[in-house]
Amino acid sequence: MRPADPDDIDARFEALVAQFDEDEIRSMITAAERDPFARRTTRRRLPAVLVAIAAAVLVAGLVVTVRPDALERLGVGGPAPGDEDRFVTGAVVARPGPVLTPIPDGEEGLADLDPAPAGPFTGTPAAGFADGEEGLVMPPARKLGGLTEDEVGRALLRVKLLLSAAHLDPATVRGGRPERFAALLHPRQSQSFLRGLDESGPSGTRSWVFSLAPGAAQPAGNVVKVSGATTVGARTGGGVTIEADYLFVHPVTRPGDPLTVTRVVEHHRSEFAAYREGGKLVVWLDGDRSALFGASCDTGDGFVHPYFPGDPREARPSGEPVNPYDRASAVSRRPACPAAYAT
Repeated sequence: MRPADPDDIDARFEALVAQFDEDEIRSMITAAERDPFARRTTRRRLPAVLVAIAAAVLVAGLVVTVRPDALERLGVGGPAPGDEDRFVTGAVVARPGPVLTPIPDGEEGLADLDPAPAGPFTGTPAAGFADGEEGLVMPPARKLGGLTEDEVGRALLRVKLLLSAAHLDPATVRGGRPERFAALLHPRQSQSFLRGLDESGPSGTRSWVFSLAPGAAQPAGNVVKVSGATTVGARTGGGVTIEADYLFVHPVTRPGDPLTVTRVVEHHRSEFAAYREGGKLVVWLDGDRSALFGASCDTGDGFVHPYFPGDPREARPSGEPVNPYDRASAVSRRPACPAAYAT
């Protein structure tokens, strides 16, 4: 052992630890128990034993706190070979038992200890769908119906933009004016669309797009899951016909109640015609139809009114229940508000 040097903290700790080892403490306790005069001197001797034990614990605590490496040099403590990664760093708090649990710094770290909430698509087939426009996959362009490959490609791009504007545009989905969708339509068709936007019944055009009814719901996050396909074929009279068949899954919440989340599944089918008119390419929306799952059926304003658990219903879904995530159910031969198993 090195000479005691008042300025050598390592030597001072080593000297203190050497005075109080486990065998010595055990011997002190045994001697106190075997002393024939223990009954008469317990009140005098027991405090001395406790003082010795307390001193040993105090010294060990100081060494662990200030200079843990001093104990390692004496062969006390330290990780076993291969167990170095089990040592805990950072602030710790004692729990019942021998485990020491790290505490993150700051209140934000404590809040992060809670498990992350499940996403709005967890446990549904939509979890495997693409996000937004990534799910609007167009077929390769090719020369067809008297149109060049470039013209077919431009027509397919216009269809993709129209689908995105109608079902994914944030302003439109939130119930705003669908300016982006109107701008992409043919000018004549755009005028008709805007004219019937605020009308109810068959002449209304709000149902051409997906718009949540004002005050009825709001999007839960900024992701809409999309799955489907687009096909293109020759059109009678020239040009091509482009058919789109997609599922759009919108997670929504009640206004002011972000913990109540539901999903509206929209099965949308539309048909477009692309042809030349006066030497220019025209893309025209020939027709579309949507089936909504998870929305109320008793509205005629063209807006989407999501159905939340406990909401009253006057009109009930009709027909045999179908899987809302299965595009094989032909929306053209089913009611606009079919019954579903779950969304």
